[in-house]
Amino acid sequence: MSVNNSNVVKTGSSPGASKSSSRSLEKFYKARIEKEGSQRKFIRVRLTSADVKALDKCVAELVKSVKIRGIKVVGPVPMPKQSRTWTVLTSPHIDKRARQQFVRHVRTRVVDFPASQDVMDAIDGNSIPASVEIEVKT
Repeated sequence: MSVNNSNVVKTGSSPGASKSSSRSLEKFYKARIEKEGSQRKFIRVRLTSADVKALDKCVAELVKSVKIRGIKVVGPVPMPKQSRTWTVLTSPHIDKRARQQFVRHVRTRVVDFPASQDVMDAIDGNSIPASVEIEVKT
């Protein structure tokens, strides 16, 4: 009896199939990398201060200077205030109940801009008061 092997189907991958599947994966990852590279990156500016008026004024100036250049702005987003309380004994000896409490509230605003040189120029060009702390993340 002769057996015809041409009708036998092998299970598993053939050498040609592995090349085509690896090529398709390669194309998939290349397309994904190109897509992620073409996405717009954002600059996140985080401004914190205990002085609310100075903070709001600084944020308004920053947003205005960027909008003048025709750049889309996301924010400012007010974050929850952070409170820090210190308790101090006023009497040095006996009276434990005589205390004073000091509270400091720190407020934060977050603004997102598309990453570009114009935005960085606008951030550098603004005068920021000493009471306002600025943090720029990419």
